[in-house]
Amino acid sequence: MIASQTLAALGSLAVLLPVALTELPSVFSPAGDPPRIVDARQSPYSAIGKFRGTMTCTAAIVLNPRIIITAGHCVTERDGTTRRSKLSFQLAYQTGTDLGRFKATLWAVGSTQSFAQESIHDASKDWAILILDRAPVGVRPFALRHDSPKALEFLERQILLPAYSNDVGDAEALSVDPNCTVRDLAWDTLIHTCTVKAGSSGAPLLLPEGSAYAVVGIHTASIFASDADGRVGKFVGNQAIGSGMFSEAALRLSRQLDGGPIQTVNMGDY
Repeated sequence: MIASQTLAALGSLAVLLPVALTELPSVFSPAGDPPRIVDARQSPYSAIGKFRGTMTCTAAIVLNPRIIITAGHCVTERDGTTRRSKLSFQLAYQTGTDLGRFKATLWAVGSTQSFAQESIHDASKDWAILILDRAPVGVRPFALRHDSPKALEFLERQILLPAYSNDVGDAEALSVDPNCTVRDLAWDTLIHTCTVKAGSSGAPLLLPEGSAYAVVGIHTASIFASDADGRVGKFVGNQAIGSGMFSEAALRLSRQLDGGPIQTVNMGDY
């Protein structure tokens, strides 16, 4: 077994995770059609928006019209602290227009993220749940669906990833990769083939469920293998946090919102 590390690029963050080359899933390259621009105001994309925290990311409304989910590193400052103010969400953003601009309040993070050194534990909990200051009108939140990685592997090229990717229209439009596949599970995260660039962090992996779509995970990073000297080697895949990692927290918040105004907002480490 050859000692190695894995480089996880979180947004503009580069992190080395210790692994062994024999533990890495098979290398693959994204296949299928390139991402296409869609009308962000049309369902199901109207439940997705551009999130602005410590960087520009993608976020989706889940379970309740006031709940959004995105990547945890999208609210992480360079010094490792968590930003709790000046957070905003533009629903169905498209070339300067949107279906509403909302203030967002951080409610829970999976684990504190680090731009200096990321552990496997923290990388597998790179999610953040936020509450919007009011409920958008006419938006259908996504359900959360928790499938085993093996079950997701059988759904080859059936997963969609909509994102505000910087390489498509300078993130001024929502683009969708319609042919994603989950290939493996590594370090408690899903390894997928969706096409992603900066701005895609927090983007939902969507699976058709009847006439609607459900979130099976959120994109957080791209992973590369490296040798013991830290030289970057082969591309392993893109990383997503499965919905099972944050569904308990989201359901808890949804129940509170359904019961009335939240009197106390608690930050939890799930």
